[in-house]
Amino acid sequence: MTEEPQAQHDESAREPRQSREHRESRGVPKGMLVAVTAVTVVVLLASGGRTWVDGQVSDAVLATSSVGVSGRDAAGGVIAAALVAAAAMLAALTGGRIVRRIGAVALALAGVLVVALSLPVLTDAAGVVGEQAAAQTGRTGSIEATGSPTAWVIVALVAGAVLVLCGLAALVSARHWGGLTARYDSPAGDADADESDRATPQESDWDRLSRGEDPT
Repeated sequence: MTEEPQAQHDESAREPRQSREHRESRGVPKGMLVAVTAVTVVVLLASGGRTWVDGQVSDAVLATSSVGVSGRDAAGGVIAAALVAAAAMLAALTGGRIVRRIGAVALALAGVLVVALSLPVLTDAAGVVGEQAAAQTGRTGSIEATGSPTAWVIVALVAGAVLVLCGLAALVSARHWGGLTARYDSPAGDADADESDRATPQESDWDRLSRGEDPT
């Protein structure tokens, strides 16, 4: 007689865990998005110290000289966007339902910002070199120069597009994810709590006195 209630208890304890696993299996896997986002952020942070544009200027002060412009100088906002993407992915990973959606949108917007900052460097490399040369001489504006983008600009553009895709995928899949604390919830503990709530409370001394019984 006691085996059947125990079996029902074990089955009810497994149901929340199975439901949670089924929910998290839908959409894009959380671990995959986290890994792709992390690698992309690392690439963007590393690109900040690399040369994005190589060029030459011919000026009375600088004479004819070569100028290399790093990603940090050519598009400094890319580093900030990469950090925002990392924070947004963390929020989408650990937050509640609304926070996950906000984090996914922020991740996609960070990718859009990376693309928006990198594209002008690709299309106007000479202008980037001219502005950097003028800054080196303490002048404003730009100096006539020639320049060509390096592969790091393309890398940044691709990384930005990847962040956009990760953000959109997270936005679609985040509703199926559990929060960070949901993974550590104990279904058995919840079932035990439900049983204790359904348990019949003991009678108080006042109830027994009201029936004329001696509570002692």
